[in-house]
Amino acid sequence: MPFVSANTPVIVGASQFTERIDDPDYATLSPVAITARAAELALMDAGMDGCKEHIDTVMTTRIFEDSAPVLEFPFGRSNNFPRSVCKRLNINPAMAIWATSGGDTPQKLVTEACDRIWQGVSKAVLISGGEALSTSRFLQKQGSDVDWSEDLEEQVDDRGAIIDYLTHDEIMNGLVTPPLFYGLMENAKRLAAGIDADRWAEQMGALFAPFAAVASENPLAAQHDKAFTAADLTTVAPGNRYVASPYPQRLVARDQVNQSAALVVISTGLADALGISPSARVYLHGQAVAGEPPVTLRAELGQAPSAGLALNRALDRAACVADDIAYFDFYSCFPIAVSNAIEAIDLSGDDPRGLTITGGLPYFGGPGNSYSMHALAEMMVRLRSHPEKRGLVGANGGFLSKYAVGIYATTPAAYEPYDSADLDEAMSQQVVPHFETNPNGEGKIEAYTLAYDREGQVKTAIIAGRLLQDDARFLAKAGRDAPDVLKRFGNSHLGEQSVLVTAGEQGNSFSFL
Repeated sequence: MPFVSANTPVIVGASQFTERIDDPDYATLSPVAITARAAELALMDAGMDGCKEHIDTVMTTRIFEDSAPVLEFPFGRSNNFPRSVCKRLNINPAMAIWATSGGDTPQKLVTEACDRIWQGVSKAVLISGGEALSTSRFLQKQGSDVDWSEDLEEQVDDRGAIIDYLTHDEIMNGLVTPPLFYGLMENAKRLAAGIDADRWAEQMGALFAPFAAVASENPLAAQHDKAFTAADLTTVAPGNRYVASPYPQRLVARDQVNQSAALVVISTGLADALGISPSARVYLHGQAVAGEPPVTLRAELGQAPSAGLALNRALDRAACVADDIAYFDFYSCFPIAVSNAIEAIDLSGDDPRGLTITGGLPYFGGPGNSYSMHALAEMMVRLRSHPEKRGLVGANGGFLSKYAVGIYATTPAAYEPYDSADLDEAMSQQVVPHFETNPNGEGKIEAYTLAYDREGQVKTAIIAGRLLQDDARFLAKAGRDAPDVLKRFGNSHLGEQSVLVTAGEQGNSFSFL
């Protein structure tokens, strides 16, 4: 075995846990309880359940309700999520870290844990995350008065819910949910490519059908044993209504799940002292992160080059190329999250290696900020079973706002921290259009999305466009008080159109010319 220093970080434990309402042993676990369940299983997988005192650092992702200041907690919350997990594990580590929001968080936490171990700040780190949104919804329907509140005073590095990847103008003009942001970007990409909506839908279905197939064979999937064809995913029908143009429900991340996952990262020196088998160890060979400005302040609405920068840099640091990777898991909240990433490293949607090892967020399940923890845990299983292989996990946060990549293998490798500052500098060099907050005059539609009600009727149209007078970008919206405008969109088959935009204090309005 190649020599690695005692402070080289290594992943030695991984686990996943899924609880379904129709399971015979369904226990209505809270978010803390379901996360602690995965953490306990990860410690057992590492052989550390009997020596948990070695864990000196605990990190947790942020649950969905805790990821934005406007969300409510129907059954209360822990004011110190990582310490609540520790309480159930009966451990008292010196450091507890409560991560900020974003689907990129799990990979970032692994990198941070590795950095801490390499620097000698930590020797054993437990990382976990989970959601119980399905149980919360179930208990609300039952009229339950369960109390999940906890008030703990122990140390915690609480990094808060940071949502600096959206702007006041986006909110004022109706961009308030992930499907709308992603729908705007997806349609921008389609319009830039000159492809009609029907053909684009076929492409999205073809991209995601293999994800659904993987989930159908994954016993940990929120809804397993159910595969979908490409047509099943894109045909609007009962059970697959439009959510936001161009997405029916089956192309959207499924957040109503009860799922948790966890990892144990320790130093090689401790792994040796505990007698952990070399075959159970997985190393981080390459890592990188990169970020974007808010969606409407980007050079191109349908592109997010930060993902490609992070992917290519991680491959460089791992001294390999995409052809050398055996297993991939690309964050898949919406189709553009996958296509934006794979195109940057010249992968096709039908790559025979597959683009997911879990089944993806719409089919395996999208447990808030912690989905990629499942991808990482599953990657541990794959690589331990195939020790000559490499795996890549791509984790997306916000609205294609930030991307974190890790490349893994059981082959021992020296570790070196990397802060990705050069990638931030590269992103800062982009030339972006001026954004006009108070637009008035004639313009052209650059992108659009439609918000639908539960009956499948369009309730709002949101456009991004360019003013003819100076090419400045603007946002505008039209609601049910402008039925003629909404009617022009039909079922989202609209191409480039001329509009008249008018600024307003509560958002901008538009009409067709």
